[in-house]
Amino acid sequence: MKNKYEKILEAVVKTFLQTHEPIGSATLKEKLPFEIAPATIRYYFNKMVERGELEQLHKSSGRIPTERTMKFYWRKHLKDLEVICDAMDELARISEKEELFVLLKPVKTNRLKGIERIGERYLILVFESDEYVIRYQSQLESFLNDLIGYELEEVKQIAKDVGMMSLYHKMRAKNDEEITAINPEAIIRIAGERKSWGKRHIRLFLDGDAIEEFQRGLHFEPVIPKGFMALRTEALIDDRPTKMLCMGAIDQDFTKIFKEV
Repeated sequence: MKNKYEKILEAVVKTFLQTHEPIGSATLKEKLPFEIAPATIRYYFNKMVERGELEQLHKSSGRIPTERTMKFYWRKHLKDLEVICDAMDELARISEKEELFVLLKPVKTNRLKGIERIGERYLILVFESDEYVIRYQSQLESFLNDLIGYELEEVKQIAKDVGMMSLYHKMRAKNDEEITAINPEAIIRIAGERKSWGKRHIRLFLDGDAIEEFQRGLHFEPVIPKGFMALRTEALIDDRPTKMLCMGAIDQDFTKIFKEV
């Protein structure tokens, strides 16, 4: 009985992800891998509504999964976050169709190798792949020498935390060059639907900082607006190691991009 209950609930979710329409007993009967009468399906539907797993928007309509059910479904089926869409062009096409927002950033090592002083005027921060010039200060030189061996992202965050905004913005400009944002219009739509979602949150995604601030895995509210979710992982996109963040409504079909388990 429990197994049948779970299969019916999962079938409702999968059908809803495909159609975005309320699911009736006749429609669901065709999707199930076992024989069951429509009246029995309606019995299960009523139980699921009582338990807060499904909801019925109108008396004459079918059922749709609740937000709680969608969260449970994604936690179960996308826990490994394996990317199946690994070509940039295809990723862009799917993201637009499914109204998903995607951030991509190449993964590479870029550690601070040393600090070079140019007289009493400038300091050069020498990274493995970049160099940054700032005005010389003796205390600053000592402070930065302690950061040798740190990754650029770590140095950038430290610069922001201690108020070295000139250095932070220079690193930030380089960061923006490396990030690819796919379908940013989706974030604008989300902001329009969720007025309580402040400008800081919007900038976090549009500027690309979210790809560093979010840990690997699934994210829901309060960091993400109610009814939406974000997925942060690593992948090979066009054969390049890449940090990836994908965000959209919780009832969009993320399995077009991520492998379902």
